[in-house]
Amino acid sequence: MTLDKAGEEAGAGEAARFRKLQTRLLGPFGPDGVGGGAGPPGVVVIVPSFTLDQAGMDKVPGIVHYEERLLAFLHLLGDPRRRLVYVTSLPLPGPLVDYALGLVRSLPPDARRRLAFVDCGDGRPAPLTQKILRRPDLVERIKHLVQDPQDACLLAFNGSPHERTLAVRLGVPLYACDPGLSALGTKSGARALFKAAGVPVPRGVEGVRDRDDLVTALAGLRAAHPDVDRAMIKLNDGFGAGGNAMFSLRGAPRDGGAESWIRRGLPERIEFATPPDTWENYTGKLAAMGGVVEEYLDGTEVVSPSAQVHATPAGDVHVISTQDQLFDAALRQTYVGCSSPARPDHRPELRELAHRAGRALAAEGVVGIASVDFVSVRGEGGFRHHAVEINLRMGGGTAPLMFLRGATGGSYVPGTGEFLTPEGEPCCYVASDRLHKDTYRSLTPERVLDAASREGLLYRHEDRRGVILHMLGALPAFGKVGAVAVDRTAEAAHEQFRRFVALLDSLGARNTSPL
Repeated sequence: MTLDKAGEEAGAGEAARFRKLQTRLLGPFGPDGVGGGAGPPGVVVIVPSFTLDQAGMDKVPGIVHYEERLLAFLHLLGDPRRRLVYVTSLPLPGPLVDYALGLVRSLPPDARRRLAFVDCGDGRPAPLTQKILRRPDLVERIKHLVQDPQDACLLAFNGSPHERTLAVRLGVPLYACDPGLSALGTKSGARALFKAAGVPVPRGVEGVRDRDDLVTALAGLRAAHPDVDRAMIKLNDGFGAGGNAMFSLRGAPRDGGAESWIRRGLPERIEFATPPDTWENYTGKLAAMGGVVEEYLDGTEVVSPSAQVHATPAGDVHVISTQDQLFDAALRQTYVGCSSPARPDHRPELRELAHRAGRALAAEGVVGIASVDFVSVRGEGGFRHHAVEINLRMGGGTAPLMFLRGATGGSYVPGTGEFLTPEGEPCCYVASDRLHKDTYRSLTPERVLDAASREGLLYRHEDRRGVILHMLGALPAFGKVGAVAVDRTAEAAHEQFRRFVALLDSLGARNTSPL
């Protein structure tokens, strides 16, 4: 038997064992898809691994500290019989853990005792799950902490083949998307699913495989829709706009000859969303991943809302949040934060379209949290939404939502799309995990927490307002931190966020000013 054949058979065997494991998957969340959910499973192993394309990960400063974001799930300790096992690359500082636990409203006194931490002692910018799998002793330690795999689940940021392998080795089912369904989360797979589910998409073509396909797709878009002057090219497995580029069709022939014009102009007329990049490098990625071509949506007002959906093991689908995404950098394609809930003038239709996409995902067997991204253009009759992406993983809005859930004890209301406290008061938030400046490197977590407290900016349980901080561990080495500003209205939340950024800037400038 060849090595390749043996590898294929081993992979098939693991996939079969994984499918059997998944038949006993129990959800750690409540019926609304957000809550703590009293009842099984009794143990949740949290693996906050950013298991995505390594080239894209290398572009994210301080990516190892993104593992701190899933401290947002400490509210799961609200069930007095539940234990959490939290795995990281490096040890989490005790004060950061204490702060995160203190954010959770009405946490039982023994919660800290039911929380165990395990680390790899490896701070390299590589996926955490890969580090765990290279350490059989660490896998055995986690198994020992789980005790009863029949009463446990593995909660992961996303489901890749590495998370599948870890689930099989632990004998614990995975609460994330089956990696065998990963094609649904590619740009081409998402377009196909949207169209089948009746969710509008931009005019364009999926299944682009190489440079020749790209030229044909661009020419076809120009011929079928002469009004399209700019096109977006997206790599199937790109994330964070890392695989996006724009191509100008201005001047391209409308009645034949477009293909040769496009082929000549591709190297010079392409603009990358996350420079630096080169045409040679990009076409190599296109040949490896494939991609899509879509019209560049433009108008008097263009917004980029998103919705998170949760599919349970039983196949139920909930929209658990809506948000308006905030972008920056080249082509305004790079996500930097969000405001939630989404604006009332497009929130109802956004919820309906996201739920439609969520039902289609659940019908394919998807389980866990996913997000559906849109580009929406205002017309005479209001906004027209175009679905552009599915992230089969936790997104930038997941940690803020879970921090809010834990801090307030509130819940999402499907009928209005609002998030309400138990007393019925609305909660809005503005969040970013990309507050990043070199001057912030001079700051420590303790100093930022103290200063925010003195200024009355830190989140307060008494009135359900203030700023929740996370990724504090990334401050000294990378000058980076995450913040979730919570208030009764979107305007007030934006003001809280603005005041906190001004405080950070002031502290950083004070520490770096010359004597």
